[in-house]
Amino acid sequence: MKKIYCIIGCLLLNISIVSAQTEGITYQAVLVDNNPDEIPGIDVPSNNLPNKELSVQFTILDEFGTIEYQETQDTTTDDYGTINLTIGNGQTTGESLGGFNEINWDGPKVLNVAIDLSAGSNYEPFSSQSLTYVPYVRHRNLIADGFTDLNGDFSVNNESLATFTGDVDINQTLDVESFANFKDRVTIDATMASTDQSDINAYPFLVSGSSHGMAIKLNENIPGRKDNFMSFWNNQDEPIGRIEGFQPNQALLDFASISSILFDFEPTEDDEPQEPEDGEEPEEEEIDRNDYPTDFPDALDTYFNNDYTLDYLMYSMDIVLATFDFFWDAACYITWVPGVDADIDDCVTAIFDVFIQGTQLALYLGYNEYNKGVAFESGGADYAEWLMKYDANEILHFGDIVGVRAGVISKRFITADHYMVVSKNPIVSGAMPKEDEMDNFKQIAFLGQVPVKVIGEVNKGDYILPSGNGDGMAIAVAPGKMKVNDYNRIIGVSWSEYHGNELFSYINTAVGINSNDLTQQVTAMQAVMNQMQTVLSQLSPNYEPSYFDAPNVSISHGNQMTTSQPLSEVIMEQYGINEATNSKEALLKINDLMESHDANSKWFKFSDLPYLNEVMTNPSQENIERARQAYSKAQKNIELITQRLN
Repeated sequence: MKKIYCIIGCLLLNISIVSAQTEGITYQAVLVDNNPDEIPGIDVPSNNLPNKELSVQFTILDEFGTIEYQETQDTTTDDYGTINLTIGNGQTTGESLGGFNEINWDGPKVLNVAIDLSAGSNYEPFSSQSLTYVPYVRHRNLIADGFTDLNGDFSVNNESLATFTGDVDINQTLDVESFANFKDRVTIDATMASTDQSDINAYPFLVSGSSHGMAIKLNENIPGRKDNFMSFWNNQDEPIGRIEGFQPNQALLDFASISSILFDFEPTEDDEPQEPEDGEEPEEEEIDRNDYPTDFPDALDTYFNNDYTLDYLMYSMDIVLATFDFFWDAACYITWVPGVDADIDDCVTAIFDVFIQGTQLALYLGYNEYNKGVAFESGGADYAEWLMKYDANEILHFGDIVGVRAGVISKRFITADHYMVVSKNPIVSGAMPKEDEMDNFKQIAFLGQVPVKVIGEVNKGDYILPSGNGDGMAIAVAPGKMKVNDYNRIIGVSWSEYHGNELFSYINTAVGINSNDLTQQVTAMQAVMNQMQTVLSQLSPNYEPSYFDAPNVSISHGNQMTTSQPLSEVIMEQYGINEATNSKEALLKINDLMESHDANSKWFKFSDLPYLNEVMTNPSQENIERARQAYSKAQKNIELITQRLN
């Protein structure tokens, strides 16, 4: 008789973690024989199938009926016909898209079960049932479609990874007790309850808990003026300040690179300046800043766009031109040039100038190498300090003129030790008072540019003086109309002008730069006193006049101002060149100095100057002519580059 078997199974709705930390779904079933062998006259109940070998196939399908996972497991029923299996521990079939741990639990799932009682591969479908969220809600790949409410804590344990590929909104406090790595932009958009600058809780970004505040590390190895550590914008997205790098990239820009421009660049016809035809006005050249020599690494405007690199180029051009002069003098001396008188002294003077230029370039590069830091850029243009008001209730506005008496200010001071102006937007402000005392102080400009309230017309270069009325206003006085008593009242010098009809105007004024404004008056008085000395000496033959230093006046020793020796004389004395007995010996001393410099200099070497070493060691006509031709070409390129940079 044909036997029909029935499996009574149940899918336990929990997760089983077995060896190697493989997760799975526990599955239990009981095999029952509904048609046992019949015995005449005896009712035979259904019998379980004990100790029966069989194979089970589990298949998990998505909502479209696609197999996501399939496995088989060989097993044996126990004495009671029961099997206990963990879905996920079986042998994955070729129909499976991946392992059990790779199942994407997003969306509905169906579990199909098939068995083969012969423990072979002839599987017969047994059951098909939907999997609800319960069996896999706690699986490591938690995917929430729609809103997910967590009424308790959300913990990711065992150093596991939690990945969010979409937006995450956190409406409460987020506590991170270890490192947090953000690999994209972080935006803090916080509306703070307090706007008081003295309230620490008014700031959206707070760093605390350490002896240090915040470290900013840029990708650039050598941050320059175009690499900003921090920038500031207003609410109109207008940049108003920045903290930028201030370190030249000497590794990318060296003298050899500059030489490649000066000596190797071949200008085209378009590069040469065009001469205007007769009767035509010369056209202003439209310079394409990207149309520079291409053999230099990247375009010139990439490298010569700041003070350091531009000065580097200028120093380099100076030394190349000085070397050209030396080769010219050498050519005139070694091989006579008609109409040109040159001797060994001219050669010594020229090569000495090369040495001076090279020494200055080396010192410039060395100074920039060892003086690194950051630069502050801001719309503010003055340095200010907080000074105490004479009257705490006095209202002071930017541009107001105040008198200063022993460090106390008031615009009502008609007579004062100094006259200064209230700052508008200082880039740096010193001597900051305590928060609860700020109303008693005001920021006063000490140095830089600041707007000043001036009555009447103003011309550039006018002196800005207090009005003398104690009203906080100023007046403009032309230098030629200044009186002696005006000089100790100077606030600054006007760098803008005004010729309108308004009661007053805000004039951009340079303050803190008037240390020598009495020079003209003192010079005039010295000239008058010198004339008086001359008259006295004429009236009394025994009177010895004592003259002051003054322009166009001959005085004792012939010195009209204190000066130093020329740099060339200082170097000649320092290195003993002035002790040479003849010009050839001096030339050898300079050559020894250059070789010594090259042995100790890191940034510039005289040996980097093309042909210089060849001419110094072997001043043959052939070597001098080759050098002269190369430097003639460099001279033309310097003229072209100078024209373009201007």
